Amino acid sequence: MPTNERKVQTSEWQSELVLARDIIGERGQLVLPRKTVLTQAQLTRLKQLGILEVWVREIDPVVAPLFNDVIVQVYEEAAICVEDLFAQASAARQLDLADMPDVLQQFWCVCKEETNFLNLILNLRTLDDYTFQHSLGVGLLSAQIGEWMGLTEEQCDELLLAGTLHDIGKSLVDQDVLLKPDRLTPEEYEHIKAHTTLGYMVLRNSEVREAVALTALNHHERLDGSGYPRGLRRGEIDLYSRIVAVSDVFNAMTSRRVYRDAASYYRVLDELLSDSYGALDPEVVLVFARHMAGFFVGNVVRLTDGSTGKVVMIPKDRPTRPLLMTEAGVVDLQKHPELFIEKVLEV
Repeated sequence: MPTNERKVQTSEWQSELVLARDIIGERGQLVLPRKTVLTQAQLTRLKQLGILEVWVREIDPVVAPLFNDVIVQVYEEAAICVEDLFAQASAARQLDLADMPDVLQQFWCVCKEETNFLNLILNLRTLDDYTFQHSLGVGLLSAQIGEWMGLTEEQCDELLLAGTLHDIGKSLVDQDVLLKPDRLTPEEYEHIKAHTTLGYMVLRNSEVREAVALTALNHHERLDGSGYPRGLRRGEIDLYSRIVAVSDVFNAMTSRRVYRDAASYYRVLDELLSDSYGALDPEVVLVFARHMAGFFVGNVVRLTDGSTGKVVMIPKDRPTRPLLMTEAGVVDLQKHPELFIEKVLEV
């Protein structure tokens, strides 16, 4: 253990401390990543989550907080709101959404000020149950994709709400099955799949527009008919659901869970692009991949052969196969199909 690391009680918080190790929740979710400069709001939330000790080190003068306190505060307010809505759905099978649009709009406006959207998405996965951070992450990604696709402001607002509530039906399934760390049995999988129809029912009971409710029902449908619950194909699947499907897959696969590590988002984008030939909407995937690739330059990554390098150029037609500068020189991944980016070390 490095000599400058020490364990502190969250009740004894001091300023100018940075996390020395990732904080992992009891269900395997990443609560806060290492190198986070701790704020008072974060320490308060850690205590609320029952996390009483953390590994820290003295702050390095060159380390800056991932986000300012405003983003952290607005995110936490939104997460609490989502948590409350899941509780409402579980208890009453309907939602009081009076405050939600304003809370989400404030969250969206603050997040749009962050210049590196990829950094934002990866590091807002903090201080919450996986379900709630996943909900907000999918909502944020969906609204951003909608904006990149040229949708209207009203449509992007609806996507923000639809993406955030796409999994609301999970509040009505068996939580032991939902959070099971092992592979689900066929019976358990069928049970979990019911969250789509249950979510649609909750949203239809809650006076939201049909387009928003349909997203809860259809976000697991696939263009080739392989999805559920109805096995819809291509033109039968609404646009919002096609957008949320891409956001949902990307957010889920790049999140660390108790049963697996997070996948490199280069690998995930590779898979999304492959799936766009059958399962996912190719137009949505291509817009998403091309815009996300704009944030890749400067990433420090590790390859499957163990070498590391910095991304220096992104090919427009193959955004997941960049040009790297390594100790051995320039490596063009387009010319090395045997190599893949295994892990992103620095964004």
